[in-house]
Amino acid sequence: MKSAWNLVGMGLWLLLLIYLIWMVHDMRVRRLKLLVTEKRSWSGRNLIQSTIELIIFLLALWGMGYTTLFQDVSKLNTSRVTVAYEYKPLVLDTNSAGNSAYVNVRTGNGRKPVQYYTYYTAGEKYTVPGDSATVSGGSHPINVVAASYKWNQKKVNEMEKQHQKAWVGVVETTYKKNFMNGIGLHAGRLANRFTLIRVPDHSFVRTENGGEQ
Repeated sequence: MKSAWNLVGMGLWLLLLIYLIWMVHDMRVRRLKLLVTEKRSWSGRNLIQSTIELIIFLLALWGMGYTTLFQDVSKLNTSRVTVAYEYKPLVLDTNSAGNSAYVNVRTGNGRKPVQYYTYYTAGEKYTVPGDSATVSGGSHPINVVAASYKWNQKKVNEMEKQHQKAWVGVVETTYKKNFMNGIGLHAGRLANRFTLIRVPDHSFVRTENGGEQ
């Protein structure tokens, strides 16, 4: 478990399950009581009580479901997340057949295939999916896709000069370990990772079949 705060969310889900069991039991008991004591299966008061219990459950389920599964991390304030940027120089891949390249591109299978980018830094190999990464080979290091993140322009300029436009920038958004994030079982967990792969030009990007992209 990333953080003990996530026990808060687990406890709330458990309470919701207990409430559901109690609600079904309560509805059944009240209906049986009507059948036995009043010889009928329906009453306005019973219907209102059951409706209130059901509304409470649905509202709680929606709140917990949204917080746990559908929360938009990009809309959270700084009290909920931390954002960290890391910059590393790229290393040429000279092991594969063909010309050396900074990035190898492989396209996955399926009706909506995703591209995967493989790149190297000192002593490390990374493969990232195209839906959370971009390759920038133009005159501007921060392309349109990467521009939505707040890159350190001074650091970017340093990387451009020191490493001949061959570097990678990774931004990671992590949920803080606190009560609010614990409700959604997110405390301490990685929320988002985006990779900017900077190359001098696209001749340094090699597709899986050995060609240039």
